[in-house]
Amino acid sequence: MRTRIAHLISNGLSPLVLGILMTALLAFDDSATAAEGFGWFLLATGLVILPVLLISLYMVKTGRMDSLFSNRRHQRHRVYVVGLFFDVLTIWILNLLNAPTILIAGLVAGLASVVCLAFINLWWKISVHSSTMAAFVTLLFVLFGWWAAFSLILLPAIWWARLNLAQHTLWQVAAGSALSTVILLVTFSQYGVIQF
Repeated sequence: MRTRIAHLISNGLSPLVLGILMTALLAFDDSATAAEGFGWFLLATGLVILPVLLISLYMVKTGRMDSLFSNRRHQRHRVYVVGLFFDVLTIWILNLLNAPTILIAGLVAGLASVVCLAFINLWWKISVHSSTMAAFVTLLFVLFGWWAAFSLILLPAIWWARLNLAQHTLWQVAAGSALSTVILLVTFSQYGVIQF
């Protein structure tokens, strides 16, 4: 039963799901209208998330990856490279189109996180799940302040799930969380989204 719950948490709060939620929050936050926010969301999702998802599914179907969220470090690098390419392309296009600053800052933070995670992953299996969850919770605090305090429960939930599934050690989930929190805060500070 515990393993089943851990799988539900891990899959339900996967980096893909959280990436889509964060993109929506960023796209709608600084848009003049809901229609504009929806347009930014579709553009960013279509350029960053959808290609990576489709390529990952293709790699699973052709046997180049074991699963959509591969546990093998050497299989993750292919996804990192694809993600980096589409993230850079999307940031460039959104800059050309004068997208909301917070959306661009969020994508830059995501790019920095992917670069760091990919580099660390060469030697150590840092937790992408906990990294993405920490970025999500941090983003909620940036956008909603202390109203987002309820979201703090999501961090120990994802940590528990990843530890229970024996996918990571405590240090790997802690490092993933710390890394993305710092990257998001520093990036948002540099873009003027938040001030310290």
